[in-house]
Amino acid sequence: MKNALAAAVLVAVVATAGCSTPAARPQAVLECDYKALTRNAPSGGPALTAVAYGSVKDIPADAVLMSDERLFRSVIVQHLSTSTTPGGTVQVTARLANCTAGPLGVRARVAFLDSNMAPVEAVSAWRPVFLPHGGMAVYQESSLSPKATHYYIELAPN
Repeated sequence: MKNALAAAVLVAVVATAGCSTPAARPQAVLECDYKALTRNAPSGGPALTAVAYGSVKDIPADAVLMSDERLFRSVIVQHLSTSTTPGGTVQVTARLANCTAGPLGVRARVAFLDSNMAPVEAVSAWRPVFLPHGGMAVYQESSLSPKATHYYIELAPN
C-alpha cells in the first residue's frame, strides 16, 4: 500500500512538473535595454515606401514611429497589438515604457491604412500620453473605417 501511494505521488509530481507556471514576482523595476531592442527588432513586413526609392527610408507599417532620436532613447514600446471591434473596425493598443529619470509627456496619433498602404481616413488627432517615472502608459485608438488593415502610430514630444 505504501509503495502504491508513493508511486501515485511520484506520477502526480512528474505529470505536473511540465505544467507549472513560473513563480510570479510581486514587484519589479522597469529596466530599458536599447541594445536588446535594436538586436531583436523585427524587420520586413509591410511598409510605406517612397516613390523615388531610397529618397526616404521605408516607414514600417503596424509600428510606432518616434519623431526624433531623443524620444527614441526615452520610450520603449513594451507591447503593441490590434483587435477587431464589435463594429468591425480596428483598435490599436500600444503600451509605452518610460526609460527616463523622471516623468515624461508625449503626444500620440495614429494613421489607419488599407491593404495597399493608402489612408482609409484622416489621421487621428494628437492625444497627450503621460508616462510616470519608471512606469508605463497605454495609448489606444480605434479606426472609423472597416477597411483599415494596417496602421502606424506617431509619437512626438509633448
